Amino acid sequence: MSNTLPPYVAEALEKADRKQIQLAGVGCFSQVIKVADTGFVIKESFDHPVVGNLQPTEKRIYERLGHHPFILRYYGEYCQGNGLPNGLVFQYHRAGTLADNLALSKYPEKRTQWPLQAAEALQFIHSKNVIHSDFGSHNFLIQEDGTLALADFGGSRIDDTAAVVSYPTRYARPYSDSDDSDSTEIDDLFALGTVVYEISVGHQFNQEMLDK
Repeated sequence: MSNTLPPYVAEALEKADRKQIQLAGVGCFSQVIKVADTGFVIKESFDHPVVGNLQPTEKRIYERLGHHPFILRYYGEYCQGNGLPNGLVFQYHRAGTLADNLALSKYPEKRTQWPLQAAEALQFIHSKNVIHSDFGSHNFLIQEDGTLALADFGGSRIDDTAAVVSYPTRYARPYSDSDDSDSTEIDDLFALGTVVYEISVGHQFNQEMLDK
């Protein structure tokens, strides 16, 4: 995939009302900015004192993955400034994350396909030699048609690089002293099992204990 934004995306960003820019999300390593009503967001990465800036790795991964129906749509890198942050440009999904939509009352007809979509997304990234390393319902977005889109590869492994993130407890498989400390396909697959469980029961794993 080219680093250059498609002309229609670049034009939409340039014409966007700078007064309608909103913070869509923020984490330890980045923030996501919704650019007015363009249908796009810009993910701006921070310079972290320990792991550095994760944007180059995430950019490399998305460029390798290309387009897939269950991977968040990536358009390229915005570097023009002009009132907008520099960062990676993605499609905006107003429904939010799978974690926000786990309740069984939400998407009753669409959710039956979610486990297969999550598995297909994982199989695809593994075929591209990418280990997500933070696979979970918090990193899937609900697309406009009700399907899933896997996102957030900033801390992921690609080829022989090391992951810089680790799984939340609910998604982490038990380790022994002989296990490799770096994420593997097995770790992603274990997390997939937890995601399928969460979709089936309508809440995050261990939520019952957290609610007590």
